[in-house]
Amino acid sequence: MRTRFDKHAEKLRIARDKQLSEKTNKKNTRIRNIGGFLFFIGLVLLLWEIEIYRDTIIDLKIPLSIWLTPGLFLTPIFYNRINALDRKANWAIHYFLHTCMTGSILLFSFMATNLYFADSQITVKHFNVLNKGSICGPKGHRDEREPYVDIKYEGLEKEVVFTYEETAKVMSAKSVKLTVRKGLLGFDILEKYEID
Repeated sequence: MRTRFDKHAEKLRIARDKQLSEKTNKKNTRIRNIGGFLFFIGLVLLLWEIEIYRDTIIDLKIPLSIWLTPGLFLTPIFYNRINALDRKANWAIHYFLHTCMTGSILLFSFMATNLYFADSQITVKHFNVLNKGSICGPKGHRDEREPYVDIKYEGLEKEVVFTYEETAKVMSAKSVKLTVRKGLLGFDILEKYEID
């Protein structure tokens, strides 16, 4: 038989549990919002980094490893903590989230540091065209494809993209003139390029 004291203690326990649940829900919502914000920032920085990559002479393996590696380490560390916030998600989703958040931020920091703190001294170099082609323009119109040429830059193959208006010149080009400067981290930056 329950006493008045037992009923009062039960009401207090229920009220305490409800209060704790509300605090936990607020904390979880805040953490989810921060995670969503970081995911969005990571995607924006990744798109910005792609533009920086086009003007940086760097082996693709380096940015890819910087972008993909953090997810390998962070997924096992935060897997249980993140799943405790909400419903369970599999390892692939966790890896994708960490790659898009942390990997993108680290990659942008690396590439932006090389670009924005580059040496001010410029050098002009000439290269023979290896291949030519075209890619979809920024608006995605099939009739406005941007031409590109492939060159061998100090042992590294680099694709140099031109504007749609330069298509005729690019398709008849034999060589390209690059104006470059040395990036802070040692990777050259394309300052300007034109058909030679």
